[in-house]
Amino acid sequence: MYEVLSRHLTSEGVVTYTRCACGRPQMRVQRFEAGPVAAAGRDGGAAPKHP
Repeated sequence: MYEVLSRHLTSEGVVTYTRCACGRPQMRVQRFEAGPVAAAGRDGGAAPKHP
């Protein structure tokens, strides 16, 4: 199950920010033309470490 954090209409399609039951955030893009939904997220939910 996902909690929708926000949804935005853009020139490319609809961008939806969600959070899964485990707490990880995810961004999904549903383009206007037919095709798969693109999704991006991080494993573990922690920010990457920079030197």
